[in-house]
Amino acid sequence: MTDNKPKLLLPAGDPECFEAALAAGADEIYIGGKSFNARLGAENFTEEQLAAAIKKAHFFGVSVFVTVNTLLLDREISEALRFIEFLYLNDVDALIITDPGLSAAVKRRFPGLKLHASTQCSVHNAEGAKLFTSRGFSRVVLARECSAADIDRIISDHPDTEYEIFIHGALCVCASGMCELSAYMGGRSGNRGDCAQPCRLPDSTGVCRLSLKDNCLAGHMERICRSGVTSLKVEGRMRSPEYVYGVGKIYRRLIDEGRDATEEEISELSRIFGRNGFTDSYYNGKPGAEMLGTRTDEDKENSAAEAQRLKEELRANRRRIPVSVKADIRAGAVSELTLSARGCSATVYGDIPAAAITSPLTKEDVVKNLCKLGNTPFCVDPAAFSLHLGDNVSLPVSAINSLRRTAAERLEAQIVTKRYPDRCAAPYTEPARNIGSPSDGSFLIVHFVRGKGMPSRTSLAQFSRIYLPIDEYLNAQMSVRDAADGVELPPVVMPHEYTLLEEMLIRVKLCGVNHVMVSNVGTLRLALKYGFQVHGGLQLNVYNSRTAEVLASEGLSSVILSPELNIAQMKAASSASPIKTGAAVYGKLPEAVLEKCIIRDMYSPDVSPKKCEACGDGQFRYFKDREGENVPVCREFIHRNVMYNPVPIYMADKLEAVSGGAVGDLHFFFTDETPEEAEAIIEAYKNKTPTHKRIKRM
Repeated sequence: MTDNKPKLLLPAGDPECFEAALAAGADEIYIGGKSFNARLGAENFTEEQLAAAIKKAHFFGVSVFVTVNTLLLDREISEALRFIEFLYLNDVDALIITDPGLSAAVKRRFPGLKLHASTQCSVHNAEGAKLFTSRGFSRVVLARECSAADIDRIISDHPDTEYEIFIHGALCVCASGMCELSAYMGGRSGNRGDCAQPCRLPDSTGVCRLSLKDNCLAGHMERICRSGVTSLKVEGRMRSPEYVYGVGKIYRRLIDEGRDATEEEISELSRIFGRNGFTDSYYNGKPGAEMLGTRTDEDKENSAAEAQRLKEELRANRRRIPVSVKADIRAGAVSELTLSARGCSATVYGDIPAAAITSPLTKEDVVKNLCKLGNTPFCVDPAAFSLHLGDNVSLPVSAINSLRRTAAERLEAQIVTKRYPDRCAAPYTEPARNIGSPSDGSFLIVHFVRGKGMPSRTSLAQFSRIYLPIDEYLNAQMSVRDAADGVELPPVVMPHEYTLLEEMLIRVKLCGVNHVMVSNVGTLRLALKYGFQVHGGLQLNVYNSRTAEVLASEGLSSVILSPELNIAQMKAASSASPIKTGAAVYGKLPEAVLEKCIIRDMYSPDVSPKKCEACGDGQFRYFKDREGENVPVCREFIHRNVMYNPVPIYMADKLEAVSGGAVGDLHFFFTDETPEEAEAIIEAYKNKTPTHKRIKRM
């Protein structure tokens, strides 16, 4: 058992699951309200239920974190702040937040309230953690795809914050916070809490290419407990009370004992819920085809049987606080009982015992009645039970029961106190915002995934800036490099890749490149370090003008607004933004960034991830989704994949609505198009010709 063991963080999608998390021994519980949380499909909590849950958890010494982890429109932030004020006044311990604009507003209005950077914030390296610390976050939830070595490096490089990692439950195949599959395929945004989980569905051939097994790190707990991680999170706000309790109690035991799970314990976890087994491939740094898994009939049968067993066990187990008991029952003195717990004591006095005529009180009688704490949140600590019982005395059972009930009620009242008594509502005036006038017309900007897709210089003459991925730029022919004047940094950079990226940035600086686009805040300061003009890319998912304001304060010159926004929403964000905004008006946009190589899965599934050459030629590969569309996939940066939406955004006939600075710059994204196709598309936009399919804009 370790002295500085990590906390166990359990999920609760409803009040019943909350009770299960308490019974399982949670140190921390995360829950969500009816709005602004990334699991809107769960029952979640009303405000009355939230207040009661926080109060009850605090009674047991358990912390409560409330998820406010969706991206918000400008008009929604005031309502979110009203909800947060309610949580603040009701003693919530911390908020789990994704939206940078909301978090900045919360820090201004409630400076003492702790903020945790959600998994959706895509923190893959120490520089990302440092940035969130500078924003006032007290805890960073690391991206799920970080390996053990990555986690160690991040903690070593930036130890001045709390870290939380994900140890058990459902896994997303996409890099944390960068999935647009549900939004693009069905108009249900995971960033807004409404993910339809299309990654669990088979493609046109019946193969589930993206459905991952559940994560299980029970076999690594000894190492994890020594790693310096603050909190260990079990995923599952959409799961049952039996799941929360069953999984939670096993991890509680492993943390307390500082050891790895036995085979039987892992088998029990699998019976509770599994997808044809578990995976620890992200943690091991070996993501591959073995991670894939779906629910089998055997899995479902095992879960049903285990749920019934756990239901009975859960019914018999409630979380209780051990109390010390000191009782004094002697002739000629009032009876006295003291119950003590958590530094609090309650002493009550009762009747004076009478002399026994026939049957004097026995120690067994007194102990039996004083230990009847079943309807209270207490249980007797056998090692702290003291009884001074006089000889030949008599006291009615009702009198002993009255002592016990009264003492328990008074002790409970003493323990239930506000954790944060200084919190109170106060008049608040929003400070003046630095809103500039950045929309000085629309510049045309073009992005190419591959340099060989560039059309003629004549076609590109109308574009103010041309971007290539940084590795593509450095490997391209001189004619391509001469045309490009900007590079894009990869959306995911792990700690072991950081030095290489810095070397690449130095090289492009020497080549005369001045513009860098970042899609993850973990690379923002690195780009600024070398004097580039830095811009925000698609995967920053800028939903509102307050987020643009935060990014401007951190050095960005412009941002691309989230492609999930409709035209009216983009106009609203752009008009209030202090920096230049932009919008994607053409392109097969990235749907998912994959740490596992799906190209290897398709062509060389038996090859070790470290020896994969299937994607090394830089060519696009395709698979047909369930709608029969050819989904483009290509290698990105050192060795991960990006999936692109097979149906492009096409707004040639909508340019009047977005031009003239209405949404800022207009961005074109070319992926697998040939130079001839790209040239035809550019010409169609010049002529405002409605010739292509469009994705559904939200």
